[in-house]
Amino acid sequence: MPKNKVPVLQVPKSKLDRLTRSQHQGVVAMVKWVAFQDLQDVIDLAYQSGVDPCFLILDRITDVRNFGAIARSAEVFGINGLIIPKKDSAPINQEAIKASAGALLRLPVSQISESQHAVKTLQRNGFRVIACTEKSSASLRENISPGATAFVLGSEGEGISEQVLQLCNATSTIPQLGQISSLNVSVAAGIICYEWMLFQQSKSS
Repeated sequence: MPKNKVPVLQVPKSKLDRLTRSQHQGVVAMVKWVAFQDLQDVIDLAYQSGVDPCFLILDRITDVRNFGAIARSAEVFGINGLIIPKKDSAPINQEAIKASAGALLRLPVSQISESQHAVKTLQRNGFRVIACTEKSSASLRENISPGATAFVLGSEGEGISEQVLQLCNATSTIPQLGQISSLNVSVAAGIICYEWMLFQQSKSS
């Protein structure tokens, strides 16, 4: 720690207990939460990667564990970043970072005024925006194609807002065989990110 010029303080265990409700095991680090990145900057950077860029727009996803799990899958499968609206979004806090297994410390996150703004900005930059909803009749694989792409995911309770749906270029669903009508949103996000990675790998093979 001294090597990196990080100050270390020895304090009573009772003070650590007041700082956090989690199992701290005798050590607590005070860190700044993730800083949001400008959407246009992140888009420009993604295009410089040399492969088709891909983003996830999280519309009204408020559960921090789902948010963290989505970030984890996105980072693992090479998604370029997450885009969230200012209102009705899960906070990037200790619980979210823990659920993401640290992915939220690596993955760019952009915060915008509303999801509609994100869709329009991406489309102006050449992205095809696909709304992932159980109401669609087109399977996910049918809609994944070459080019910059963004997938929209909605909350489990309300789904994607109608205003956002109307702006999207296409809708897709994940085919299912069972009787339960829908997947947990973080599970769906993992499948979407994996399918995107497989498609990118198939293009380069």
